[in-house]
This record gives sequence, structure tokens and C-alpha cells, in this order.
Amino acid sequence: MSKHIKYSVETIMVTLLLILFSIMVVVLIFEGSNQYKKTLAIKDSEENARIALSFVNMKVKQNDIAHRVNVEEREGFGQTIIVAYGGEEEGLFSYIYFKDGALYECYSDGTLSDELSTKIVDVENGSIKLMNDNIIETSLDVNGRNLTRLSAIRSKFKIKE
Repeated sequence: MSKHIKYSVETIMVTLLLILFSIMVVVLIFEGSNQYKKTLAIKDSEENARIALSFVNMKVKQNDIAHRVNVEEREGFGQTIIVAYGGEEEGLFSYIYFKDGALYECYSDGTLSDELSTKIVDVENGSIKLMNDNIIETSLDVNGRNLTRLSAIRSKFKIKE
């Protein structure tokens, strides 16, 4: 009888160890999955920030001719970059602004509205400021850091003669 009890205790101990091992594996997989999701979210927000800053800079540089780029305060939209087009697109405008955690562009005939706007990318706490009448400062908060990019409006510089 004592031999039977000995085998039962050994079987119970092995079973408990297997259960403990299984629980630890499940916890390890769960924690690894959570960490992977956090890492992906951080990478996505950093990539979105780079896209937003590059988009603004590209639009300013692409259209920086004959005083066609400016920044103005628009009610309900905050500081907005306004690009006035010429040539075949005369009378059309692009409005670039941050609103509701995203960067938007509105391409229209002078009407700025949410319905006509296209979301470019999701970003946190974006802002646009015009500094010294010729430099656009675009700022974003990304993962606890502030990223800023300056874009010069070269057509507003006065050429020294």
C-alpha cells in the first residue's frame, strides 16, 4: 500500500510541475505578444510623424513660387497652410491643417471644409506656426517627444542687391 501512495505523490508532483510549466509558457507568450504590439504602435506613430513632417515640407517646397504659400488662422481649423495654385490650376487652393489627431489636406476652389478634406495621416498634437513671415514650423508630439521641422518659404525672402 505504501508503494501505491508513493507513486500517487510522484504522479501528482509531475502533474503539478507540468501545469506550472504550461502556465508560465502561456504568460510568456501573452507578455511577448503585448510587448510586440507596443513596439509596433511606437514604430507606427514615428512613421506617421515622419510622413506628416515630410508631407508639409514637400508641399511648401513644391509650391514656393511667387508668394503662393502662406499660413493663416482659420476658424475651426487653427493655423492652416494655404497654397494658392497658378497656371492650369488658377483659382484652386490646398489647405493643410491638423485637426482631431490627424493631418488633413483640403483641395478646393477656396472653400475650406471637413467634407472636402482628405486625411493624410494620423498624428498626435500637431501644430503649424508661421515664424518671421517666412518659416513654417511644424511640430508633433510622438511617444513623449516633440518633433519639429522648419520649412522656409523662400519666395518671401528679400534678395539683397
